[in-house]
Amino acid sequence: MTDIQLHDLDSNWSESTDEPLTLHASDDPQAETGSFVIEPGERVPEEGTTSHGGDEVSVILSGEIEVVTEDSHTVGEGTLSVIPAGVEHYSVNHGDEPVKLVYTILGEL
Repeated sequence: MTDIQLHDLDSNWSESTDEPLTLHASDDPQAETGSFVIEPGERVPEEGTTSHGGDEVSVILSGEIEVVTEDSHTVGEGTLSVIPAGVEHYSVNHGDEPVKLVYTILGEL
């Protein structure tokens, strides 16, 4: 039997501010899971857009964020978002509270 990895998210939020914190990475299949805090007024990335070689799946645990692709979507607590591989995007926290989320990128980062 294999041991499992457990991560106490409450103890990781401080390390998840300013940059995502990788909690798990795998080479086969290639994937990365982590936690991220996006502060009020923060835009990620600061300028331009980002995209990934694999799908990005995020669960918003608290707060509300605008995710901008060719369209704009406001997502909040209890939402699972899926941004397909290669889609250019950015996010902005227009709210008054930090956004806490857990993400997984399935495939190339």
